[in-house]
Amino acid sequence: MAKLSTFCYVLLLLVIICGEEMVPMTEAKDCNKVWTCKGDDRCRADCQNQFKGKGICDAYTAPLVPKQCFCVYPC
Repeated sequence: MAKLSTFCYVLLLLVIICGEEMVPMTEAKDCNKVWTCKGDDRCRADCQNQFKGKGICDAYTAPLVPKQCFCVYPC
């Protein structure tokens, strides 16, 4: 009987210690797309409608470089 209770105790201890490793953890990933910005409102709307994400035009650009719409959405 003592061997059985010791075995159960060790088994329980292993389950508790290894419990986190046994459960697969998934992490949400974000993807992004970039295109030429045609206005802040249009950027937000296009990103939401096409990808269910959040879009914003870049605030600062170099001269002669068109503004870009950055869209971040769940993969």
